[in-house]
Amino acid sequence: MSSYARAATIVSGGILLTGAGATLLVPLAMSTFGTIVSGVGTIHAAGGVAATLQSTAAACSFSNAMLVGVGSVPIKYIKSNL
Repeated sequence: MSSYARAATIVSGGILLTGAGATLLVPLAMSTFGTIVSGVGTIHAAGGVAATLQSTAAACSFSNAMLVGVGSVPIKYIKSNL
């Protein structure tokens, strides 16, 4: 495995783990720092802990989707020409 492939694997794995960790912590942060409103959900401060975790989870999920989508095109192209 080349050093570029190893680095890309480590980075994408780190992004995936960060996103998964943030996703798991969102409910805890919302119940701890937010106000639960029946029929509405949880209201929390913009820029607070829960909001930051939500945006981190969303950004990491989007980044991984982009890596998988963009990374699959060259791989399919290379395999089709071999």
